[in-house]
Formats: sequence, structure tokens, C-alpha cells
Amino acid sequence: MLNNDQIATLEYIVNNREELIIERAQEESVEENSSIGVANFLLGNRDNFASMSKKQQYHYDKVIQPLISQVYCEGMIGFHEDGSSSCLGTEFIEDEQLLAAYQLDDMRCQQCISSNESWHANNP
Repeated sequence: MLNNDQIATLEYIVNNREELIIERAQEESVEENSSIGVANFLLGNRDNFASMSKKQQYHYDKVIQPLISQVYCEGMIGFHEDGSSSCLGTEFIEDEQLLAAYQLDDMRCQQCISSNESWHANNP
């Protein structure tokens, strides 16, 4: 079941950043329109999550869930050359912050945002 923050984030992505679903589907070599359809299906009714078919669940697992759950934080200075995060927190953006992260195109957790702002405030 999706929580309210995940639903709000998915709705934003479907309505404003559909290219994220398309790009993720292409990376996973799955049909983009089917992934978009699954996203819309999930937004249609909260109970739809429990009634997904195996094919829909596959699209959810491969494409949609990585966009709305445990999304990696880019950290204070972005990702390191080896792909690891420079995150000071849990390495994931909190569900309640994820919508704002997409809206602001700032994929950092609250810990990294606060630390960065504090550093800049103290080091003008």
C-alpha cells in the first residue's frame, strides 16, 4: 500500500515529470506506456495497489517504486566517482520530503539540505 506522501509524489511525477517514468522504464527495458498506465492505475484508487496483476507488479517494482520509495539522496556534494553518495543522513530522501525534492529538482535528504544551508550561513 502506498502512503499519502508516495501518492502525492507519484501524482506529481505523472502530471509534471512523466519523463522520469519513461527514462526509468527505458533503463529497465520495459514498456514505457505500460509503466505510465500502472502509475495511473495506482492513482485511480488506493485499493488498486492490492489488486495489481503480476505484470503490473513487475512495472511497479522496476519503474515506479524506485521513483517514490527509498530514493537515494545525492548528498552534500553529489555522488562520488564510484557512485556512492556523500549523504550525511540515511542515504535516502524521506518520503515526506520527496515531493518537494522533485518539485525543486533538489534530490537531497533533509539532513544534507540543513547541513549545506548551515555551512553556507556560517562560511559566507
